[in-house]
Amino acid sequence: MPSRSIPDIQIVPIQAQLSVVSPVPISKATKATFQPRSTIEDLRSLRVEEFLMARSLAVKTKKAYKQDLKRFLNWTDTSWAEVTPRRVAQFKEYLMRSEPESGKRVLKDATVYRTLGTLKNLYGWMFRSRYVTHDPTTEVDKPKLKEPTAQNLTDEALMSIYQAASNSNLPERNVALISVLLHGLRASEVAALNLEDYDGQRLMIRVAKADSKGTVPLTAKARSDLDAYLRWRQVKGDVLQSPSTPLFVSHSRRNKGERLSYDGIRKVVELIEQETGLNLHAHQFRHTFATNLVLKGMNPYHVMTLTRHKSVQSFRRYTKAADQAAAEAAFYEINKGSD
Repeated sequence: MPSRSIPDIQIVPIQAQLSVVSPVPISKATKATFQPRSTIEDLRSLRVEEFLMARSLAVKTKKAYKQDLKRFLNWTDTSWAEVTPRRVAQFKEYLMRSEPESGKRVLKDATVYRTLGTLKNLYGWMFRSRYVTHDPTTEVDKPKLKEPTAQNLTDEALMSIYQAASNSNLPERNVALISVLLHGLRASEVAALNLEDYDGQRLMIRVAKADSKGTVPLTAKARSDLDAYLRWRQVKGDVLQSPSTPLFVSHSRRNKGERLSYDGIRKVVELIEQETGLNLHAHQFRHTFATNLVLKGMNPYHVMTLTRHKSVQSFRRYTKAADQAAAEAAFYEINKGSD
């Protein structure tokens, strides 16, 4: 049987061999292993969006949360899983920085407190959702805040405010608006009021911060001011039949006849501020309502019911003035005749 010939050995260059091999498609799983920086950024933003969707937040609160977390995202490009307690402490130090020249703090303590609180909430959610294996924020404390004080208005200031509202170009509406704000409603709650929410005696707050819905009885003056405003609207041609008709409407060129918005209320208050020279904002009317009721001796629990506060701690600012007044009265009583 004839033997087979063995072919000569040929050396094939590796480079040439590789050049004719078709590239193997990279699977999605392989791609995920090598994440470029842009992908990490997308994942960080994605977690924020998931977190916000998972929470039942009011529009303004959601906007504030986004702003808080954007501060952190702009400050570092570290992925959520790689953030350490030391990194969070450095972020806190960054938030509490001061301007080099003036020495003035860039952010207020309340803003730092809220921003760190939002970051803690996000990490708590990511840990429970198993997106991260540890929560680096637990080792970093939020700054301590001073106990807030009520920014109530004096009787003299209220007289000036009512005078300015009476002299404005829309006295009927603006006087009624001030009277309603003076019943402890937030500006956003006033903006959401409809005709159906006023029964001639009280207001029903159906849209409120932290779901703090409830009813608020009105004083005789507030009822009179509100009734006068609604009659004025009818004289002007408004048809006040639909329950969903806004209680307060805008008279600006752009939004005439539409609901008076939160920004619209703010602008009314700003005009009154310019007229009176007072340092004024809409929330001061809420402070004044609560403080005056406590000073007049109303049970603080009942006042909390009307203001719809859920936290005794946040309501504490209104009882401080009453406590101080009671302490002074007791002091003078016990020292009577000693002068």
